[in-house]
Amino acid sequence: MQTADILPENKPIKPKHPGGRPSKYNPDIIRKTAEYLENYSEYGDLIPSMAGLSKILNVTRERLAIWAKDKNKGEFSRMVSMLTNNQEAALISGGLGSVYNSGITKLLLSKHGYHDNPQGNQGNTGITVNVNRSGVVLKSGGQTLEIEADNTLEHTPE
Repeated sequence: MQTADILPENKPIKPKHPGGRPSKYNPDIIRKTAEYLENYSEYGDLIPSMAGLSKILNVTRERLAIWAKDKNKGEFSRMVSMLTNNQEAALISGGLGSVYNSGITKLLLSKHGYHDNPQGNQGNTGITVNVNRSGVVLKSGGQTLEIEADNTLEHTPE
C-alpha cells in the first residue's frame, strides 16, 4: 500500500520544511538583545548572563550559542561578546567592592579565564612557586625543589 492510497483524494501533500522547524531568529531578537544588554538589571539580573538573555528571548542557552557561532548572524555574535565582556567587568567591580559573594564571583570569573591556583597562573615560564609556613616548593616540568623553613631561629626582642 502506498502513502497516496491512504490520503484523502482532495488533500494535497504538504512538504515538510527542508531544514526542519523554522528558526525563531528575526530582527526582533537583535532589538531584545540590545534592550537586555542596556537594562539587564530591570529584568531582575545583577549581572548580564546568557541564562538571563535566554529567558528574555524564550530560547535555550544552547540555541544562543548556535546563533552566536553562525557567520550569518554577526550582529548577534557581537552582542553576545559584549554581554560576556560586560559580565566580566561587572564581576570584577562587584567582587572588588564586596558587592557580590566572593565564592560565586570567583566561580564565574573562572569562566572568563581567571584562576587563583598555581597551575592556572604558570604563564609562559611553566614554573610554579608555592610558599607556606613549612617552606617553599618550586616546580618546573617534571622537577621539584623543596626548601624547608628553618624554624630553629630564635627571635630576640631588642
